[in-house]
Amino acid sequence: MNDFRKLREDIDSLIDEIKMWIKKKSISESMQRIEEANEKVIKLKQLSSGEIQNRVVLNRMFELESLATNVDGILSKREAGKKEDGNIALKCNWNDKHYKAPCSSQAYDFNLLLGRAWCSSPLNKCRDFTDEVSLAHHPCYESIALKEMYFGAGWDHTGEKEQPRHIYSARRGRMAILTTRPPGADEKNRLIVACLLIKSVADDPGEETKIYGDMTKSIEIDYDEIKVKFWDYYKNAGNEDLILWASGLFRYISDETVLNVLEGIGEKYKNSGRDVARIIELIRYYEEFGTSKPLRFGH
Repeated sequence: MNDFRKLREDIDSLIDEIKMWIKKKSISESMQRIEEANEKVIKLKQLSSGEIQNRVVLNRMFELESLATNVDGILSKREAGKKEDGNIALKCNWNDKHYKAPCSSQAYDFNLLLGRAWCSSPLNKCRDFTDEVSLAHHPCYESIALKEMYFGAGWDHTGEKEQPRHIYSARRGRMAILTTRPPGADEKNRLIVACLLIKSVADDPGEETKIYGDMTKSIEIDYDEIKVKFWDYYKNAGNEDLILWASGLFRYISDETVLNVLEGIGEKYKNSGRDVARIIELIRYYEEFGTSKPLRFGH
């Protein structure tokens, strides 16, 4: 009981510090404390027992998520110029079935421990699904992301009313880069698992934004063997040394960043003896947007 109380007090103290740094618009100081508080919340969850303590944990998780959203708001204003290009990078929950089926029990437990909103929702029935999933029959985006080359903005399940999320500036003909953090990985080691060349964007009234990739041109990365780290190519606006994502599902990224990512994937594929034909095609496609650089592995 004393350990639980002490940990809760430490978290509350960090939350007060986070609020102070957000007022000062200091992203790095805010996120450093948010990440520290989140680590403590995971430990608090492991110590909790009974309804009241479980509520304490959920309330702290909700407050930290809200504060991280505030940091995202500061970041999004600084990144406004990247919206024009229409590319996005998406944050995906961990899936150890290569994003083609519901994750294993071990991966599910990992996502639960981190408090992933949909994984933790009583509405989610993913444990009832087999590996036979499709665009019309699936429990989550991660279970079909690379099977269908598809992802969605999802719904906000943390407020009093569920609300669909939107990605207003994603554009047809641009890229949606899917990223994830495997168990035990720091944010700096976030991996790219796919590059979806956007075939269409659906944003119907009352629904979340849905991104459909071109099945013939999008790239799936074997993340078990090919490690392409997102932060090797993407830099936060206003502070290039800052490695953080905060809470948002997506980031806007420039055409030049996409080109750098594709070239990085191409180098790794070439070095491992994999076919780079599709990657070369995408690089040449992005060079047409005016960010052309010499092609380094076309021969």
